[in-house]
Amino acid sequence: MKLFDMTKKYGQATYAYPFEPYEIVEGYRGKPSYTYEKCIGCTACANACPSNAINVKMNESKDKLVWEFNCGRCIFCGRCDEVCPTGAVVLSDQFENAVKFDKENLKERGEMDLQKCEICDRVFTTKRLIAYDLQRLRKAGWSEEYLAQKTKFMKTCPDCKREHSVEYVSNGFGVGGEK
Repeated sequence: MKLFDMTKKYGQATYAYPFEPYEIVEGYRGKPSYTYEKCIGCTACANACPSNAINVKMNESKDKLVWEFNCGRCIFCGRCDEVCPTGAVVLSDQFENAVKFDKENLKERGEMDLQKCEICDRVFTTKRLIAYDLQRLRKAGWSEEYLAQKTKFMKTCPDCKREHSVEYVSNGFGVGGEK
């Protein structure tokens, strides 16, 4: 009877979950939510993830970048949310992550087309990342004529860019293009 008196005096200390909805406080770090349409394949989330819950790799035919999130490994630190430039990965308020028998239900996956270098034909980034960069440069005020000149440069891998720069400088051209 003493417990009933304490409950009456102080109120309930527990929630009636799952019979009543559980109220989530602001700033709660729940399961990361992935929006495939916003993802540009920059791999910032995979580099920042301390538990390796996010994995990015090429598929077997090496024509697509495969993004995979394993909720079973996630520690809900929020690093992926912090580093994502497009908001493709954000922490949700979802806290129910249990699955019955198939652990594959804890995984999310997305695939993106890869960009091949226009000089050496090697893959080096995603097509979405180049499109994202071009869009940002348009917003910064770059003219369409100047962007058309730089698009080929953006679709060239770092090795070919480096080789082209060495040739350019060794032929007597300076940084500004003057001889």
